[in-house]
Amino acid sequence: MKRLTTPFPEGAAVKEWKAAGGRVVGYTGLAVPEEIIHAARMLPFRISGDNEPVSLREAEACMLPNTSSVARTLLQMALDGRYDFLDGVVVSVVNEGARRLVDNWRMYAPPPYMDVIFLPLKRTDEARALYLADLEDWRSRLSELRGAYIVDRDLRRAIEVYNRGRDLLQKLYALRRRDRPPVTGAETLEVVKAATRMPREAFNDLLEQLLAEIESTGREVRKSRRLMIVGSELQNSTWIEALEELDAVVVTDELCTGTRYCFGKVDASLPPLEALARYYLFARSPSARVWPAGERFRHIFAMAGRYKVDGVVSQIQRYDAEYGHDKMFLKKEMDERGIPILELDVDYGDGRSAQLTARFEAFMEELEGRAAARVARTPLRRQRKGRLACS
Repeated sequence: MKRLTTPFPEGAAVKEWKAAGGRVVGYTGLAVPEEIIHAARMLPFRISGDNEPVSLREAEACMLPNTSSVARTLLQMALDGRYDFLDGVVVSVVNEGARRLVDNWRMYAPPPYMDVIFLPLKRTDEARALYLADLEDWRSRLSELRGAYIVDRDLRRAIEVYNRGRDLLQKLYALRRRDRPPVTGAETLEVVKAATRMPREAFNDLLEQLLAEIESTGREVRKSRRLMIVGSELQNSTWIEALEELDAVVVTDELCTGTRYCFGKVDASLPPLEALARYYLFARSPSARVWPAGERFRHIFAMAGRYKVDGVVSQIQRYDAEYGHDKMFLKKEMDERGIPILELDVDYGDGRSAQLTARFEAFMEELEGRAAARVARTPLRRQRKGRLACS
């Protein structure tokens, strides 16, 4: 997969697609159904950063420095011409940063085609009807770009292809529930990133081969502490590698580039656009932008229990206000459940650093101390039970 998705962003798979006369439509966020782009016979490509920080000098001349670092990074990459290979761009407008990204991209580096999709912030029938109408309108506009109407038959085929990919990614996550998981968190993130940067049929075949190889090798990651990462979009896997170089392995997540992206399944029995609207709005775990916040917290704690995590790392991209506002409520809920949490405030694209490593080491010491305290208390409970049994 790495061979096909490098160099970033215009990797070998994209170049091959373009050389064959195919079009590539970039998208941001999780409100843009890839299936509709796929049904238009175009390649969906997630616009993002990667494992190297981006200098934001020109972007910060266009956008205030307290704008989301995600939006500033994507604008900078557009200004640098790194997304010139795209035939179109569709932005998921979920906050003010995304709005300003659209405004500035159109003004300073306009792509051949640019569009927006709005994702409602409530999970209600009224919100679903609004989102469905937006998808219907977008299908018509994308059909104009294609030069032919996107028919339901092609949408159903795309749903089938992407559902298969979701099934395979969920199998990869299921392997991480083992006491000794065969893959790390950094490796899993790279797999999920590849899913958004190459033709899905080819990705599905490669992931199926990878799963078979993992089972045949009997690989085990032998680490004492099991961790979960929560937050918004994460693309840089190098700081996860730094964390996993300690006595820890990331076994699951609650990320836009993780379970929020690939969990659940589109209901293929429904009319295709209705099915997509229901999946993208209702079926996946909610982000911090979705009201009410309790749904997100319930998902986090369910995942923490299912994957038997010892601690949680909460990473918030700087100036990503919704996740920042959630922080104190999430910390309170974690404390009540006795789950240690490490809170990180990072810029989009930040990788490993001495400062982060020091915080990881301190967090590991906290986890070790809690584990030792639990062991120390266990004999006392047993002794008390023994005395009660004899009295």
